[in-house]
Amino acid sequence: MSYSEYVAHYFQMPQFIIFLLLTAVLISAVHIVFYFYTKSKSKDAEFFEQEFFSLSERYYELIFSGGSIIGFMAVYFLITLFLKSGPFKEIWDSYKDYLLLIFMIISILLNSFCDHVLVRLKHLDRDAMASIRLTGMGYMILILCYLKFIYESNNYDTLIAYFLTLMIGRFVYFDASFKDFLHCIRNAASNIPIMIMALINLSILCAYGYSTEYLLKHNGVITNIFFTHLYMIVVIFVLHFIPARLVAKKKVKKLDGTKKSSRPPRERRERRPNRPKPVEDNSEIDVEIIDL
Repeated sequence: MSYSEYVAHYFQMPQFIIFLLLTAVLISAVHIVFYFYTKSKSKDAEFFEQEFFSLSERYYELIFSGGSIIGFMAVYFLITLFLKSGPFKEIWDSYKDYLLLIFMIISILLNSFCDHVLVRLKHLDRDAMASIRLTGMGYMILILCYLKFIYESNNYDTLIAYFLTLMIGRFVYFDASFKDFLHCIRNAASNIPIMIMALINLSILCAYGYSTEYLLKHNGVITNIFFTHLYMIVVIFVLHFIPARLVAKKKVKKLDGTKKSSRPPRERRERRPNRPKPVEDNSEIDVEIIDL
């Protein structure tokens, strides 16, 4: 299969629409779970908004970070699969280690593009962002463990080594203390339920794709996982506006239902006429000045 046929396969109808709709249903189910979970914790409108969007944006960031890392692994596999000869093949064989480092940097930039431009994550502070990205590393480790020990593939050993280098480079720095590391680990542990939801969605999509032969097995598992993440990123971009509208509408309804005061608003109150200030009689002062 040539590269053009390979790309065209993933845009065949109706498989493309069905897979996209299935992804949208799974992402919507995630929003519904977050909605009822947040609603059960508190009925305060401000707390509901912050908690709901915090959970949703953690899920988004997990998909963004995982997809960006899987992306550079998929590029490595596709180059190895399709690049058989030519001048670029010689360059790739000579400098692929350095090119992979460039791919790693590009993956980090793509992650920042997704969570700052594509979908702006406004409800996560710096600690929450660091913890969910660390959880994303655990998410990737589980996927790679599946490839190595369950799928029993040795084709990704080099990629696993580069991934561990990326993980160390992003989360280990010279001025980091052991206390800060434990604090980040503790925050990342709170994101485990979100990671489990992401793995369940990924498993359902991959199982459906393989059962219908929409995901081609000979293209590599890592490539199919990357395509699945691309679908999830596209659906997140399309659907993330809907929860924002619904939560904003919920807040407006709650404010409209509050008890109104019988006192008219300050803007509508009639202003009282200003009383004229008494004019002081300065005649005596003038007389004294004249006498002098």
